[in-house]
Amino acid sequence: MSKLLISRKGDAFAWIASLMLIVGIPLSSLSIDIVRMMYVRSHMQTATDAACQAAADALNVPLYIQTGTKEIDPNLARVQADREFESTLADATKVDYSITGLALDYPGPVDAHCTASSVVQHIIPMTPPMDVVVQTTSEMRVKSYNTP
Repeated sequence: MSKLLISRKGDAFAWIASLMLIVGIPLSSLSIDIVRMMYVRSHMQTATDAACQAAADALNVPLYIQTGTKEIDPNLARVQADREFESTLADATKVDYSITGLALDYPGPVDAHCTASSVVQHIIPMTPPMDVVVQTTSEMRVKSYNTP
């Protein structure tokens, strides 16, 4: 029995187990964080695409009726973009990310450019959160029909 207590043949298993705890747990939680970030990024991209297209389709109807000019109405575009963005990202609390904003810009009279950002919290304590930023540009899809 004393030979069994004095033997050091099983020490390698203890070192391997401690190494797996020190290295394995942080790596596995990091892989979970990366998958969560990719999930958030894909959802943010979908929401930004929908919001930007909704903003681009906000036709200034009085101007169009009077002059036939297609132009985005900025107030209507903001309302439509916010509605689409918020309804698409209704699951933000389930995945533990916070939406920091949706910015709209109009580079042309029929173009809308949208930038959305969010912050994904890590599972590992005391690590910085991950920022996710997505961008998209959409063009108005209003067709003009000439009546004879």
